Amino acid sequence: MKHASILITLALLLGSSQSFAEETDEAPAPRYPPSSVRPKLIGGGLAITAIAYGVGVVAATSWPDAPGAESLKIPVVGPWMALAQNKCGDPTVTDCSGSIWLRGLLTGLGGIAQLGGLGLVAEAIIMKTEATAPKPSESEQSAFLMPVPIVAPNMTGIGLVGRF
Repeated sequence: MKHASILITLALLLGSSQSFAEETDEAPAPRYPPSSVRPKLIGGGLAITAIAYGVGVVAATSWPDAPGAESLKIPVVGPWMALAQNKCGDPTVTDCSGSIWLRGLLTGLGGIAQLGGLGLVAEAIIMKTEATAPKPSESEQSAFLMPVPIVAPNMTGIGLVGRF
């Protein structure tokens, strides 16, 4: 019995044809954002960059004696220059590691925000967009009403069909 089941299984394996999933040549068309997104993305990126730069300038003018404060007044590269100049502001204090870490963290976040805003602007400039769909013609936009004949086994008449 054991040998018969092995022979039947082997015969079924050799006799059956391979079945593969059907491959279609049509790949789904990529979907791109409409071209109306481009100015909004540029505006958003510039706004993020300007806000991050403004926060850095306010911090530089509020604490002018902080190390690297003058560098924060330079857009985009200023926070990275200030990060390199980050040290203890008061030489008489023995432990200022907390203020160094906090100042470095906030300066780095400001630099990342400025670069991120410029990255959004660059993306908006080079991204692919779909053309805006043409506006429907005047006849497609307006409502219309059209009479149609109705013919059935037990009646005939006229009906109205339309778009509102």
